[in-house]
Amino acid sequence: MQLRDLKCSGPAWLFGWVTAVFLPGLLISLQRHGLARLPANSWQMGDDIGPAAKLLLGALLMLCFWLAVRARIGPLAVRAALGALAAMALTLALIPAYYSRGFGIGLTGARFDPAVLPWYAIGAMVAGLVFALALARCRARS
Repeated sequence: MQLRDLKCSGPAWLFGWVTAVFLPGLLISLQRHGLARLPANSWQMGDDIGPAAKLLLGALLMLCFWLAVRARIGPLAVRAALGALAAMALTLALIPAYYSRGFGIGLTGARFDPAVLPWYAIGAMVAGLVFALALARCRARS
């Protein structure tokens, strides 16, 4: 990505990051509460994630998305989804428990809790797809 490409990659990264933060919250909220208070519960879960976890995830997503754009093997959507999955796994593995309020170990007490790990994985892969689609759409308009 070059500086002129930031007008597309910046917003695409932001859409991917928001998806990676809030989609797992939506899925976990559905698992725990069903459809009761759905929008409020999912928004609350995303909002409860500690700033350190959000910042680390955002930085790792930025790095992984940059690598996905630079690599030229296979479709960008697949590379971005795998990169986002790697960023989520690294965030879950690296964030200290005392900084992970509302996320991973701070949410469940276990670093890779099998009850919520699939939701984090799905959220991350969808975030990669959102990034790839937003980037492609912006580039097509430019």
